[in-house]
Amino acid sequence: MSKKGVKLHYAWWIAVACCAIYAGSVGVIVSCAGLFYKSVSTELGVGTADIVFYTTLMYLVITITLPFAGKIFSKFNIRLILSVAALTDALAFGLMGTYASVYQFYVSGVLLGISNSFLIYAAVPLIINNWFKEKMGTVLGLSMTFMGIGGAIFAPIAGYLIETIGWRYSYMTLGLLVAVLTLPFTIFVIRKDPKENNMTAYGMGIADESSKKVVDETGTPLKQAIKSVPFYALFIFTGLLGLVVTVSFHIPNHLQSQGYSTTLAATVVTCVMIGQTSGKFLLGWLNDKVGIMITNIVGIGSGMTGIVLILFSGSIGGISIYIGGLAFGIGYSTSTLLPPFMIKAVFGNRDYASIYSIIMASSTLAIAVGTTIFGFAYDITGSYYAVFFGVLAIQVIAILLGVMTLRRKAISAKNNAYLAVNEK
Repeated sequence: MSKKGVKLHYAWWIAVACCAIYAGSVGVIVSCAGLFYKSVSTELGVGTADIVFYTTLMYLVITITLPFAGKIFSKFNIRLILSVAALTDALAFGLMGTYASVYQFYVSGVLLGISNSFLIYAAVPLIINNWFKEKMGTVLGLSMTFMGIGGAIFAPIAGYLIETIGWRYSYMTLGLLVAVLTLPFTIFVIRKDPKENNMTAYGMGIADESSKKVVDETGTPLKQAIKSVPFYALFIFTGLLGLVVTVSFHIPNHLQSQGYSTTLAATVVTCVMIGQTSGKFLLGWLNDKVGIMITNIVGIGSGMTGIVLILFSGSIGGISIYIGGLAFGIGYSTSTLLPPFMIKAVFGNRDYASIYSIIMASSTLAIAVGTTIFGFAYDITGSYYAVFFGVLAIQVIAILLGVMTLRRKAISAKNNAYLAVNEK
């Protein structure tokens, strides 16, 4: 056997780079954000909500920027874009340690929104879709687990730093960490697709090049996609999954309102994070094994099971509350994992990046407004029962929309093939 035969495919280095990007952009900037709120608001003499608003701004800016991300990737070098985004992430987060006014945090929120449109949402699914024709679901799921793994590693570190060196130097230290985690990979490793290295994707031999061309040509063009029912069904589907995510912010408050201790509530949140992290890998593997239809039902169904167990844990008793946290965490993971699988299944590869970036904007918008809506619902009703039952209804609608959209896939595929033939 030649050495060439056992050489590691470059696609696996791409996978490592994607893991590092998620660990830095989500594991540090998103997961550690809440640890600073109290210290910052106390020193600056403002309310916690005033500081938290920079996070809301970040997601609103992501919503506005995402629809343009696919077109930007098609016109400019992806390494340059992601390197600028990673540097912006590091600077915007690190500079928070120098701020003396809450309004300066809002500037960082806007910058983080622009940079993370590319780093968190647009780039990784596109790159992995290009590099892996086999095990795409497994690799994407594995990469996304580093959102949770990064948070699990760096959140305790951030807490320790805040207590020992203060919140200002902690921001600066973590900003430097973001740069160390992401920039080497965006500069030296990332490539948009195998053609940049004169290679073929993992799982595709030379004999498969002609079939790749057919797949690319028969994918749905963006102009045709945005006029179709499946496009708007997936837009709503993705937004509904984003709404479900926001209920996780309210689980601790719900448990405490039911008489549970803060320690137990924190343990359930840990279970949610474990479920979220493992769920991304499990659902990615399941997608590769049995397809998107069953993965869709299992993923969202797990989230529904978790909601029910958490809601009625007082009556059920035992370890049901912890199982509920794990199950809800698996459902949580569907918000970032299912949309790229669904989009590829329904619309193919032709304009995948542009279609994906537009549809994912509905998720970030839902996250930006969902937390506030559920908070108002609690204030009005005095409990989270209406919120939790509402979320169950949302999940049922999401499953139905997903099934309906995938059933239209066969018809769309036939039409696209017909159009491709006639275009020639």
